[in-house]
Amino acid sequence: MTSHTLWDAAAVEQAVAQLASIRPAYASILDFYGPVFAAQAQAVGNTFPGEIPVDPALLEMKSNEGFSLIEPTAFTVDFPAAEKLLMRICDIARRSGEKLGAAGEALTRAVREGVAMTGLFVDVLADQGRIAELARTTDVAPEMLSLLLYLAVEPSVEAGARQLAARLNGSQDHRSNCPICGSAPVIGELDAEGRQWSHCGLCWHRWPVTRMACPFCHNRDSASLEYLYSDDEPEYRVNLCGGCRRYLKVVDTRKMDRRFYPPLEQVASLHLDMLAEEKGYTQAVASHCSQLMPDSP
Repeated sequence: MTSHTLWDAAAVEQAVAQLASIRPAYASILDFYGPVFAAQAQAVGNTFPGEIPVDPALLEMKSNEGFSLIEPTAFTVDFPAAEKLLMRICDIARRSGEKLGAAGEALTRAVREGVAMTGLFVDVLADQGRIAELARTTDVAPEMLSLLLYLAVEPSVEAGARQLAARLNGSQDHRSNCPICGSAPVIGELDAEGRQWSHCGLCWHRWPVTRMACPFCHNRDSASLEYLYSDDEPEYRVNLCGGCRRYLKVVDTRKMDRRFYPPLEQVASLHLDMLAEEKGYTQAVASHCSQLMPDSP
């Protein structure tokens, strides 16, 4: 069980271009996320967060007992690398709509004025504190600030997930939430062999799940399990559970003519979220900013 495969910037840019050509309605979103994902891919090689301070015996116990290994706040962050990436993301944000532009300007100004980014980077993993204060003083929506901050620390978080993945023991297919950090899955995957996987919405760890059951409440009653599907987008389906009223988008990679990059597929399928929510289902994501979307320019 591993986090998703490392991508280089050129591969990310190619995947974005492929999606943009078949989904012009997502142009404004991809104009933001495309450069951001490429910048993250470039930053990975220069991002070296410290070892996560955990007791190996405690990790083994947690894994054996089915607990997540750490809380999100336990991830270590390469602060200089995150701040450098943040400045690139803020520059992209300034060209991506009024709300994100304001957030980019506010964070850039905060850095130039000597505001300590370390506390903000920590707070974005804890959904608390200084981000709300900065939002009040700058008159910028806190969710927009959180989005940019999360995107800047994501390479550190993902590196931490890769570090801890080797500590997982036994089968993980009964897990509703991420075995690494406990966050909810944001998108699913059917691989070349037809196995189903969930991808964490925070650290992007990938773990196997039982295909013929709800990944959240483990409901196996076929009468209350259904899915949405369109012949126009054969690679996508939305699994719905009538028991817990939650849904998960799933990408069937066997029906794709492009490589599967989970964060990109998540942001380029928002119409499926809207469709599921219109039918009364909810997305079982944690309240972190990786799910926030930019406004249109």
